Order: sequence, then C-alpha cells, then structure tokens
Amino acid sequence: MKPKAEAGTYAALAVGLAVLVACAGGISETTPATPTGMATATATVAATGRAAGFLAPATLPNAIATIPPAPKEGDARNALDWDIFVKTRALEGSDRWSMAKSDDSYKPADLLKDFSCAVGVTLTPENSPTLLSIIGRSTIDAGMAAEAAKQLYRRDRPFLHNPGNICIDRNGGIAKSFDYPSGHASLGWTAGLVVAQLSPETATQVLARGRAYGESRVVCGVHNMSAVEAGRTNAAGVFAALQGSAEYRDALDKARAELAAARAPGGKPDAASCAKEAELVKPLQVY
Repeated sequence: MKPKAEAGTYAALAVGLAVLVACAGGISETTPATPTGMATATATVAATGRAAGFLAPATLPNAIATIPPAPKEGDARNALDWDIFVKTRALEGSDRWSMAKSDDSYKPADLLKDFSCAVGVTLTPENSPTLLSIIGRSTIDAGMAAEAAKQLYRRDRPFLHNPGNICIDRNGGIAKSFDYPSGHASLGWTAGLVVAQLSPETATQVLARGRAYGESRVVCGVHNMSAVEAGRTNAAGVFAALQGSAEYRDALDKARAELAAARAPGGKPDAASCAKEAELVKPLQVY
C-alpha cells in the first residue's frame, strides 16, 4: 500500500476514535444533548479536512430514540447492573480479564487482529486497508449516533458506586466520562456487523467476537451491562443506515476483494490461539 493511502486510512480511524472519546465524556459539559449537537460535531470533523463518516446528519440515527432510558439508582435495572459488576470482579487475573485489557485498545492493527480468528485470516492494515478505513469511518457514525444519549443521561460508571478493581487505570480520566451507552460496545458491534457482512460464511464467529468486545467492558468494570446492550442497539441502527450509503457499499465491495486476496496465500492465524479465544468469547454467565 502506498504511504499516502496508508496515512489516509489511519487518519480515518483516528478521527473516528476521537469522536468515540468525545462521546465517552470528552465533549461533555458544553455539547448539546440534541441532534444539533451531533450535527455540530459532524461539522467539526468535516472542518479538519480529514475523513468523515459515511452518514450525513439527516441519515444518522439518534440513540435517544432507539435505546431505553438509562437505569437510575434504586430501580431494578440498576440493581442488576451493579450485581453483575460485583460478580465479574471475580474474573480479575483470569484469561478473560486479560482479553478485556487487550480489548481496551483502539489501535488500528489491534482492531483488525481482534476479528482475525473469527474470519480465519490474519487481518492487517497492509492486506485489509479498505476494511480498516470502513471501520474508522463507521466508528465516526457510531460515536455521533451515541453522543446525544451520552450527554442526556450522563450516567456514572459502575466502579464509582461499588467496591472492586477495574482492568485499567481508574485515574486516567475514565471516571470523568459517562457510562451509557457504551462507546466500546457501539464500536465492537458495528465492526462485527460490517465484518460479518463482508464474510457471511464466518458470521457466527465474527458476531460472537463483536459481542465479546463489548462485554469486555463489563469484565473490565468500566461499563454496566445495560450500557453495553444499549451500545449494541445503537450500533445496529447505524449499521442499518449504512446500507443506504452507496459509498459504503462500494467500499465493502473493495474490502471483499481484499479479503479474498488475503485468504489466497493461506495466511491463517495461530490455531491454538484461536481455539483459546473461542472459549473466551462465549457469553458471560452473569444473570
């Protein structure tokens, strides 16, 4: 891949991740919790001259309308969330805990690697540049769609109300950002749906990994389960809207050709590592 093309691909993902960070609290206090706020953020990204998402403000779903209201302290949904947080603290030090720490990464190569076992091909920025770009741009869309709900509900993260360790540094700013809906789960499920569409023959494995990516936030202790579930609902709406984008469909065709080429040399990921991952991505037994 030419250096210029590679730089553009990484820029697209970087912008998308910046928006997700904003949706996790970085835009916080000054961004309106309305569709106008999403339009403003979209305009800000466009003004940078870097790659934007696939969806225009008029076609971008609004999570306030598509996800349930955030649970409040004292109601049954909140009690269930906190019970799950307490139960999953028992996973500290386990292999699943290690996966949750790994899934905290937003690095482009790591995002592709996460789905390599599921697809059966070692995905890299070099052999899958278009998929990397699609993930980056759809990340922008997923973050924008979630932003208004983040700002409306402003729900605290579970470790602020319950004892127990989390898998990342709690002093790194995470405590000042919001829980609901989960940006990580939105990203993981959007990426999973995209990759499953790209590789329907491995859709089950891909979607299992995408779900586990979101559930890693519960294992890590930085999101409530309801926030992860809401993130998946938000992502599903974004994915549905993406189907109406001719630019997205054209990019998917190109990514499909790249995947076929990557499969040809037989570049499969390590079988033992994939077998271990298949066990780790099974749904959490916490209810």
